[in-house]
Amino acid sequence: MWRAVGLLDVRWRRVVWAVVLGTLSLGSAVGLAAAAAWLIARASQMPPVLTLSVAVVGVRAFGISRGVFRYLERLASHDVALRGMASLRANLYTALAQGSPAALVGLRRGDLLARVGADVDAVGDVVVRAFVPAGVALAVSVGSVVLVGAFLPAAGVALALCLLLAAVVAPWLSARSAREVEARGATTRAAMTATTLEILEESGPLAVSGRLGTRLDDLRATDRALARVTDDGARPAGIAAGIAALAVGLAVLASLLLGIPAVTAGTLAPVELSVVVLTPLAVFEAANTLPAAAVQLHRSRQAAARVVGLLDGPAPAAGRAPTPAPG
Repeated sequence: MWRAVGLLDVRWRRVVWAVVLGTLSLGSAVGLAAAAAWLIARASQMPPVLTLSVAVVGVRAFGISRGVFRYLERLASHDVALRGMASLRANLYTALAQGSPAALVGLRRGDLLARVGADVDAVGDVVVRAFVPAGVALAVSVGSVVLVGAFLPAAGVALALCLLLAAVVAPWLSARSAREVEARGATTRAAMTATTLEILEESGPLAVSGRLGTRLDDLRATDRALARVTDDGARPAGIAAGIAALAVGLAVLASLLLGIPAVTAGTLAPVELSVVVLTPLAVFEAANTLPAAAVQLHRSRQAAARVVGLLDGPAPAAGRAPTPAPG
């Protein structure tokens, strides 16, 4: 996989910048939840209005900055992905142009089209849908655990354990369950593309020979197989979503069970309890993206294997040299 990622010619400084912007966006969401929780709890005590002014400004600032940083992160991450896809396609076309045509005889045109099309897109998506979300989730999770732990260390430990459940166990289960499904899906999609192209381009000869109906039946069967594969792939996503929801509930419950005795003992202020309990609701927004990121990582790994196989296939043709385009 890393060979194909290397052909993307990714500038990792741009990736880091996208991660920073994503961290600021989700960090603003966590800050918004914490500031709003503190503001609501403190306002219930009916203090002078001026004591709430900083929190009010903070809520507004976090709410606005969340959307702004999210927009900038989307721009930065997609810029990296699109540049990488263009670079990978250029490298792929160069290798094919310099290779021997005989090396591609064994490939159906639909399979070749799928490799230079959807597979290249899947390799490029690994930046936007796997690397960046993983980096953002790690940074936001660590920062949130530190924030909650500053108020109540035991609650910080409980939040860290629940985040491990949502950010490690759920993605692992999703990737493990999706491994076979993605392999079947890629093969089925390639077969469907190849059959569709054959019908479109050879419809006349197929009709004359009486094989058009057979090929249409094959296409319908492939479509049904692809639908079954898609349905199977929805199950890991459902399991991961259930684990993520369970982790959120456990984090809130643990914060309550640990925070109420601390308030009773006087080691935690009642207003701070609201921050400790409500902040985890926003923290898991980052962890919830990781199951999909794990599936995307596996999908990109398989696509990269097919792209690299295409690169290794065409041996350089004897006596041929690349001819640069004019201009």
